[in-house]
Amino acid sequence: MGDAGIAKKKILIIDDEKDWVTMLSIRLKSEGYDVDVAFDAVSGMMQIRQANPALVLLDIMLPAGGGVSVLKNIRNNTKTFSLPVIVVSARLDDAIKEETKKLGITDYFVKSNDTAELMTGIKKLLEPKN
Repeated sequence: MGDAGIAKKKILIIDDEKDWVTMLSIRLKSEGYDVDVAFDAVSGMMQIRQANPALVLLDIMLPAGGGVSVLKNIRNNTKTFSLPVIVVSARLDDAIKEETKKLGITDYFVKSNDTAELMTGIKKLLEPKN
């Protein structure tokens, strides 16, 4: 039985860089998280409704609408408006960072092969406080 009563935290990654998504998924799964992925804005929104994630890791440069439109959609929906969203982008663009902060992101990380800082941010957000 053990962990049967403990729900795994589900994380949805919405990003079109397949190598990054694969690497990050492996890292998250090794930490015990359930991971769903979407590779564009439209499928990302569908996944949010179907998968009911505890957290969304969102790229800004996305096909089929872009990450900002996904974020606006999340914030304008009564079922998802409080869903934590961490933007993980290859661009450190102050204008984008400001716009996404105004839309209520939880955090903003620049993509890197070193995911330690991102993993710390995710754990702080999803793990129970001791």
